[in-house]
Amino acid sequence: MRDALAFLRDRTGIVPRVGFTLGSGLGDVVHSLADGITVATAEIPHWPRSTVHGHAGRFAIGTWAGVPVAALSGRSHRYEGYSLDRVTFGLRVMAALGCGALLFTNAVGAIHAEYRPGDLMLATDHINFIGRRGLFTPAELVERRAGRRVAAYYTPRLRAALLAAAARAGVRLHQGTLMGATGPTYETAAEVRMMGALGADVGCMSTVHEVTVAAQLGCETASISCITNRATGLADGPLLHDDVAEVAGRVSARLRAVLEEFLQGEAVAKRGGTAPTS
Repeated sequence: MRDALAFLRDRTGIVPRVGFTLGSGLGDVVHSLADGITVATAEIPHWPRSTVHGHAGRFAIGTWAGVPVAALSGRSHRYEGYSLDRVTFGLRVMAALGCGALLFTNAVGAIHAEYRPGDLMLATDHINFIGRRGLFTPAELVERRAGRRVAAYYTPRLRAALLAAAARAGVRLHQGTLMGATGPTYETAAEVRMMGALGADVGCMSTVHEVTVAAQLGCETASISCITNRATGLADGPLLHDDVAEVAGRVSARLRAVLEEFLQGEAVAKRGGTAPTS
């Protein structure tokens, strides 16, 4: 952590307030940042390399809509062979840089009958089927034995702000439960039926462990899912990663509009004004 922080702080004096982790096909959002730096994550000491198509492996610090932010285009996944402490390294760096709010985006398959490719969903909760080992340091585990630090992982204030931002942008946001599975294969039709029976509305291969750590670190957290396909057994034909990335790329403009409206509201609130409402 010290090495990674020193590397980044040597390159910019910007202290980000909000951090974004961007999922498959959604990395173009980093181009909205101004007055900052963009580096390949492979250059940052100890940062796990992203090997998945659609995850560029770029980290940017700059300003967006008047708010200092950090944005990661290209997360790492458990299925790439990384332990969970490595997968969550990037969000720990963003929190240590100063990000009090961490927003995660992801590409998901729809389980809910009313969700369609191209829709966006704001997470209200999640089901973690990825696992829990490697999430916390020994000192953090000792602290957790005294009790859970947060009542809910997804911050109500952020959810309300994002819903209002989406309304101003004219973008519909579903609200539902995110389920994270290990991957890298897509779930079988039987597994999708099980996920639906457990209460999941969409499924992905990331985010749930990231949100868990971020909330335990004391950050406000939120997740917006880009629905790229109907899950196995609910769609016609096979599921292909290139199709997932293509749909996510088409939706990225609407996601960018929501995030920009959100940041404008955050900027107004920081100045002591009243955040815009829908």
